Amino acid sequence: MEYESVFRRQLSFKDEEKETAPVGATTPNQARPQVADKWGGLQIWSSRPKIHFVMAVLAENADTSLMAEAQETINRYVEPGLGKERSVQTYNETCDKYDEYTGAFEYCGPAYAAKVMRDLYPDKIQRSRVRILDVAAGTGLVGAEMKKLGFKNMDALDPSKGMMDIARGRGCYNKLYIDFIGEYDLNISGDTYDAIVMSGGMGENMIPVSAFIEMTRIVKPGGFIVNVTRIEHLENCKDYVGNLEPMLDKLQEAGRWTEVDRISFPNFLRGKEGIALIHKVL
Repeated sequence: MEYESVFRRQLSFKDEEKETAPVGATTPNQARPQVADKWGGLQIWSSRPKIHFVMAVLAENADTSLMAEAQETINRYVEPGLGKERSVQTYNETCDKYDEYTGAFEYCGPAYAAKVMRDLYPDKIQRSRVRILDVAAGTGLVGAEMKKLGFKNMDALDPSKGMMDIARGRGCYNKLYIDFIGEYDLNISGDTYDAIVMSGGMGENMIPVSAFIEMTRIVKPGGFIVNVTRIEHLENCKDYVGNLEPMLDKLQEAGRWTEVDRISFPNFLRGKEGIALIHKVL
């Protein structure tokens, strides 16, 4: 089957005029959000040349009604301008078919994330004891894969109640949090988890860059944050370009974490390259 990048990002460095901060971000003269206060005034946005964005999408020649329906739905999740609330509504409306839709595109992100976690925790006894938070857990696909590898002490977080109801039914998780991450402190104490794992949580309408500040708060020193996603989301999403890498760097400069590895791999979804970003909390 053919794949094509239907939409492309166009960079124009002729116009050096600075953009205003994105909605929800802070400027130097405004009060920063609570989540940003604790780590030396880390800002969650940066000035940059104007960039015009449109997202790359799945664009197969769908040969069945299921493929067409799955492709349309997956593209709608990351539709620019949809917003987090309507995105959650879309997930709620399609949660019963989410596994079928992503399966139709051979979604291997959860299995890959679980294997990364297995390699970070090679001892099976330790695997059964470490406390893990699955962020953007959805229907619990990551938890199911990790359970196969011997991880037993897992909680889950996702803003979609419909998706979390399905995750609950898998029997992988102890606690489930129906909430967003990145806009305020979660109702979770600092240094609670040994690790965070996330697959498919980044993209348009999804987890903001400020979420990584909160992740470093709730993971114990020495713990890991594993983020598995589609590379094109990091390259094209307007909320990440010019913001994500500076945030990752600032957290490292502030002594909150250090980057362990970046691993690219084929077919996060069929025909879509994936990447695993691995950080260790300090």
